Parts: sequence; C-alpha cells; structure tokens
Amino acid sequence: MTHATFPPARQAPARPVAAFDVDGTLTWADSYLLFLRFIAGRWGFVLGLVRLLPVFLAYRLGLVDRARVKQATLTLFLAGMAHAHYLDRCRIFARLIYPLISRPDGLARLRAHQGVQDQVAFVSASLRDYLMVWAEDLGVAHVLATNVEVRDGRLTGQILGENCWGPGKLSAIRTAFPDTQLAAAYGDTRGDRDMLAAADQAGFRQFIEAPRDRLARLIGLYAGDWMEREAANRL
Repeated sequence: MTHATFPPARQAPARPVAAFDVDGTLTWADSYLLFLRFIAGRWGFVLGLVRLLPVFLAYRLGLVDRARVKQATLTLFLAGMAHAHYLDRCRIFARLIYPLISRPDGLARLRAHQGVQDQVAFVSASLRDYLMVWAEDLGVAHVLATNVEVRDGRLTGQILGENCWGPGKLSAIRTAFPDTQLAAAYGDTRGDRDMLAAADQAGFRQFIEAPRDRLARLIGLYAGDWMEREAANRL
C-alpha cells in the first residue's frame, strides 16, 4: 500500500518593514529633552543642563560621543528613580506631549504603510518606555529604541545595551526583522543614514509640517509650568 506524499507547506514571506525615526521626523520637537524637562521640572531641568555643560562642550570638541552624552543625562536625571514611578511618568508624558508635537504629514505616511499591511516600526535613540505608549496609541507594534537599566526596582541611570543611533539603528532592524524587506525608512539626521541607505524607499526630511509659531510653542513647552499642572491632574 502506498501513501500519498505532499510537499511542505510554503510559509508566507514576512510583510515588508517601514521604519520611522521619531524625533524630528514624526515630531517637530525633540521628545527626549522634553521628557527630561518633564521629569526634572522647570528649574531642575535648567540646573541639570548647567551641570552637564562640560559634557556638552566635550561632545562639541569631539572628545566624547553621543552615547556618552546620553549616558550623562540619564545618570543625572533618572538614576535612583523607582521603576514603577518612571513607567507612570512615561505614560503621562507620552499622552500629554506627543499630540502637541507630532507632524501630521508624518503620521499620514505612517498610516499609509499600516493601510497596506507593512510592519511599521519606530527606530529611535529616544527612550523605549515612553515611545511604547505612543506606539500603542498609534497601533505601531514594534519599537526599537534605547533602553534603560533597572536593578532592584530602580533605574541605575545606565543605558541597557546600545544607544539606538547611527549604525545601531540598522543593526536593531536587522536583529528584529531578519531576512525581511526594508521597504521604506524615514529620518532627518545623519544618525538615520545607515537605515535610509538600506531601504528600498528612503525619505530624508520628507515631513515638514509644523506650527507656524513653532518657536513660541517650544518656548512655552520648556518655560511654562503647565506640565506640572497637567501631570498632577493625570496622576
């Protein structure tokens, strides 16, 4: 008696990936600095920047890299914070700030990729924990970003792994989506060039929509005490 044989079932190819930088691409303001402002308060943020001036100067002189600057800011502003409190602040921050600083044209392109069933990913040097909140609100399933280290329930002020910038962005994409077509990538700085060069469609500074009174709004975001009031209302 013979038995019929069947060829192995073919697996459908993975859906193409569309990678989006966040700060300066999907937003018109830097969310990482705004998060530090949110965490530290108005005067705590100012004093923190003053303390970090030597690190900023060393970066400008080429003596330290961007990861060292990021590390210094994390240590100063976040070291010792309870992880649960940090996550709560991330949630409030994301839902408070991103609706104010997002670029409509960037979000329209993101939704277009979702509409054709591409796998959409945030790929950012910003912190993953608050980006995850915005990603969830937008229906974005993948967030490749900088992680913070947690020990014994508190932030150490250290980066966990690598700062997701420059070649690290493309490395993160290749790790998360092995053998998957990078159909499109969007960015606005030299830190995005590697992933842009690897994409079938590269969008460099393609999204430009921002408020006409951008500078005034930016000053208001940093200088006012409205963040503290809104955060208190949402706790």
